[in-house]
Amino acid sequence: MTDLEHEAAGRTEFEADGERAVLDTICHGPGIYPDPKRLFALRWLREREVQRARQEQKMRSYVRCAFWTAVAAVITGIVGVLVTWFAR
Repeated sequence: MTDLEHEAAGRTEFEADGERAVLDTICHGPGIYPDPKRLFALRWLREREVQRARQEQKMRSYVRCAFWTAVAAVITGIVGVLVTWFAR
């Protein structure tokens, strides 16, 4: 097997096991991985962490945009009520 095939097989195995199980196995699991697989597992966990951080950043941006949109809608509503009230 080539390195790419080993990585693809490892990635498939890690995704099937889940992040928590891989981390537990690396730190103090019953079947600690051999060194090359352990290093790849650490790299895979870091990639997942970076992906999660990116996703959280996108979510924060979306929530911030939704918040300010709601604030603008409330202000527009208040201005509309005030204009209607004083335009009589």
